[in-house]
Amino acid sequence: MTRLVAVLSAFLLLAGCAGPDLEKRNFPRSTIAAEVGNTTATSGASPTSRVPAGKAVDPAFAADKLRLVDPCALLTRDLLARLGEPGAESRSGFSRCSNFMKDGSGKDLGVTVELGQTMTVELEDADKELAGLRSHEQVLENSACFVSVITQDAPGLGITVQIGYEDGDACALGRQVMESVVEQVKARKGVITPAQGSLVALDPCALPDEAAVQAAIGRGGHRVFPYGLHNCSWTGTDREVTLDLRRTFVPSDRKFEDEQTEVDLGDGVKGYQVSAATAFPSCEVLWVQRTEQDREGEVVKVKAAGPEESEFDRCAAAVAFAKTLLGKIPRA
Repeated sequence: MTRLVAVLSAFLLLAGCAGPDLEKRNFPRSTIAAEVGNTTATSGASPTSRVPAGKAVDPAFAADKLRLVDPCALLTRDLLARLGEPGAESRSGFSRCSNFMKDGSGKDLGVTVELGQTMTVELEDADKELAGLRSHEQVLENSACFVSVITQDAPGLGITVQIGYEDGDACALGRQVMESVVEQVKARKGVITPAQGSLVALDPCALPDEAAVQAAIGRGGHRVFPYGLHNCSWTGTDREVTLDLRRTFVPSDRKFEDEQTEVDLGDGVKGYQVSAATAFPSCEVLWVQRTEQDREGEVVKVKAAGPEESEFDRCAAAVAFAKTLLGKIPRA
């Protein structure tokens, strides 16, 4: 089990390098650690041959629809009971949910679903079909399987089911879970009504106006890079700014980083600022949008970054960009 945890953790760390730097130590990416014995699958048929790219996007999988689906609601007790004995659910962000359970012989089994995941390699290598969608599978040292389906091509988005285990066919279980997840999303199961002031339904790429983006990244043209359902980056010639809307743990003392400083964002909003002096220096500013029970909550995080030779005040840029967003985000 220890070896499996280490292998899966390393894999997820590498997978995270494909997108923006979303993960600080206060925002850990969860992993799956499990093994399966005599689990019985009622489906899990092998996927078929390649489906041509460019199929029309099913409206059920539009980004604005997926933002309002509770991923934990898709891992239903009935579905998990087919695999063994369901355990406690574990949320990570708005769009990821895991269940750490037992299989039919009492061995550990981990199931994770992530909605609206950015697809890069999966988009290029999706050579199968599952539940009517192009699909891709990746096996990790025979101890885990990642089953992904492509829900749209531009930008590449999809759904991933992750099954972790050492002695069994994790991909067969992954296909079974994915078939159920896709069916439920199409049927609009698990749709939530956002709480007042929640960030969950907001499109981060649509929030800032053009003037705010230009002020943050400097003169000249820029490119927009959506990442998942709740993150967006704008990249100019020598700098970039990123907006991350996140559900996460909120410390009681609001100490997100050891070296953070408080900053007044106006309108009674207190922000928390921290700089990183790396080869690609950055400054992050976040504020707490709302809190829930058990110290869970939602935060808005803005990051301004650029190479060392790019001389601009990263913290001033991040703070200014954050201030332009305050009036566009409903208050809790």
